[in-house]
Amino acid sequence: MGLLDLLTFGAGTVVGSQMGLRYANLKQPRPFPRQAAALLDHNLRLKYREPVQSLTPFGIAPGSTVLDLGCGTGLFTTEMARQVGAQGRVHAVDIQEEMIDATRARVTAAGMAQRVSFHHSGAYRLPLESASVDIAILIATLSEIPDRLLALDELRRVIKPGGRIAVSEEMAHPAYVPAQVTRRWLRAAGFRYGGEQGTPFCYSLLYFAE
Repeated sequence: MGLLDLLTFGAGTVVGSQMGLRYANLKQPRPFPRQAAALLDHNLRLKYREPVQSLTPFGIAPGSTVLDLGCGTGLFTTEMARQVGAQGRVHAVDIQEEMIDATRARVTAAGMAQRVSFHHSGAYRLPLESASVDIAILIATLSEIPDRLLALDELRRVIKPGGRIAVSEEMAHPAYVPAQVTRRWLRAAGFRYGGEQGTPFCYSLLYFAE
C-alpha cells in the first residue's frame, strides 16, 4: 500500500468514525466522555473558544448569579467567576464527578474557589432554588441532554423572571445541532429570543425567561 493509499484510508477512517459518533449521539445523546476531557482544553479549540471572547456576548455583570451547566473541565467557569466578582456566585454543575473534580482544581488554582459552588448533578433536577439565577450558560451541553425540553423546563424554574439563558454549540462537538434546531427547542420551552452571534461552525444564542 502506497503513501497515497495510506492517507486515503486514514482520512476515510476518521470520517467514518466521526459519522458513526455523530449518528450515535443523534440516536442517544450523552455527555462528552471524561476520558477525552483533554480535548476540551486543546489549543485548536481555544482558537474559537477563548473564554473571554466566548462569554462577553452574554453580559455577565458583577454581582450576578451564573449557572454553568455542563462545566466540564472548568475552562469557562474560572472566567465566569472573574466576571461576577467578589459579590457574585457561579454554580458549576456537571453530571460527571470527574469533571466537577477537574473544575474545582482549576478554579482553586486560579484563586476563585470562594466564588464558585460545585454540584455533581444532572440537568433535570438542579440543586438550586427557584428564581435564583440571573443567567444560565450551556456551552456544548444542551445537545448532549436526552430530554432537552425537560432540562429547559428545569432551567426556567431556576432562572429569575427576566433572566437569561445562553446556549452555544460548536460543529466540532459530536452532539452538535444547527442553530435552527436549538432555537426551536428554546421557543418550545417558552423562552423569548434575545439575539444570536457567531457562524454555523460555532454559534451562541441568547434568550430571556418570561
